[in-house]
Amino acid sequence: MVQSMAKHPNVQAIRAARAYTIDEAANALRINEVTIRAWIKCGLPAMTTSRPFLILGEDLRGFVLDRRAKAKAKLSSDELLCLTCKAARKPFGMLVDLHLQNGKTARLVGLCEVCGGTCSRMISQAKLGDFGGIFDLGTNAGLQA
Repeated sequence: MVQSMAKHPNVQAIRAARAYTIDEAANALRINEVTIRAWIKCGLPAMTTSRPFLILGEDLRGFVLDRRAKAKAKLSSDELLCLTCKAARKPFGMLVDLHLQNGKTARLVGLCEVCGGTCSRMISQAKLGDFGGIFDLGTNAGLQA
């Protein structure tokens, strides 16, 4: 069993031309073996006709990258990600607060028009003008350095 679990598996640790056992795949990605077994049930191709089960590195890498791509939220220019609904939502009244994160990024924060929860979106500070035309930043936008 792996000591420290990775939230986002590093696919660079997987060699495409190699076959992995479930234990080896879990150790390489720094995740639990149970996760690998669940992925096999969800469609990760594995050679299961004999023991130990083997997973091709190329298949494992592709599966992780595909899951990662599907998990990313697709936001249109007038949407934020609602942390409660886990969906793209427009903020109530298109009103958002602006929080400067560092020299390059900013976070837009508003209230979900569906559930009233917090909505958020990271943007580039270079695109503040574009988003300023879409959202009402209000007179008391929370600016933080």
